[in-house]
Amino acid sequence: MKNKYIIGSRGSRLALRQSALVQTKLQQIYPKIDFEIKTISTAGDRERDKKFSEINTEGIFIKDLELALLGGEIDFAVHSFKDLPTKLPAELEAAAVVDQANPLDVLAGAAYKIANLPRGARLGTGSLRRKSQLLAYRSDLEIVAIRGNIETRLEKIKSENLSGVILAAAGLERLGLESQITEYLAADICLPAARQGAVVAEIRKKDQGLKRILKELETKEMALKAWTEYEFLKEIQAGCHAPAAAQVLIEAGKLKLTAAVGEIDGSRIIKREKEIKQPDLDSAQKLARQTAAKIMAAGGSEIIFKLKNT
Repeated sequence: MKNKYIIGSRGSRLALRQSALVQTKLQQIYPKIDFEIKTISTAGDRERDKKFSEINTEGIFIKDLELALLGGEIDFAVHSFKDLPTKLPAELEAAAVVDQANPLDVLAGAAYKIANLPRGARLGTGSLRRKSQLLAYRSDLEIVAIRGNIETRLEKIKSENLSGVILAAAGLERLGLESQITEYLAADICLPAARQGAVVAEIRKKDQGLKRILKELETKEMALKAWTEYEFLKEIQAGCHAPAAAQVLIEAGKLKLTAAVGEIDGSRIIKREKEIKQPDLDSAQKLARQTAAKIMAAGGSEIIFKLKNT
């Protein structure tokens, strides 16, 4: 165990807030160890003027942090788990889920709830998953591709003449921007991204002592939810920006997984639900693989193949 660990973080306000949450938790458990945050510039932050479709989006907010990790510049990186690819460099691993918040999407900055928006309303989002499900819910909506941090996306409501934007509830809540939320979107309207709201620490595989420290922040419920959703996404091999969704709910000793893959235009959503009693991580991840297989067999593989080859 070292006397000091360097935490790598993106420079956005949300990323720094998430890193600070992790720093505080660790400092409370290990008051004699210094945990210092170092800001790393990422390609996703540097290329804000480009649409996701114009750049290689897989790992866009991750790779520069991984290079800093591999180079010994930082000891571990803190990521929004939903941004982390399921395939990592051989020397690295996702060590622990270190925080978890509300997984739902929200409609923000709008005058009306989504059901009451005028016909043809323009909604901003950079997510193919959200676009797919919103168009399945209301095909008359115009989905406008936007990028940027939370504050930038909220500003685009005026600059892009939008009726509102779709964002993750966790980000707004962590930044104290709940007043911007018009409506929390029910999962049957917009099923969240796998691992949405979860924060993960990525380490060098050789640093198993650090992994044990980070695992102290991961509760059983956090692990069951995030790693089961992760297993689903890994099994369908779609990438973290694909029109795929997964949410785990745990209640009364039962774990229920709801997962989906959809056409980008909303013309088809393939959704499956499955639950198990008294789950452990092995049985939950087996459930995720079974659910993924059913979705892929029902047409999900065709959707994913088409996405990868266009």
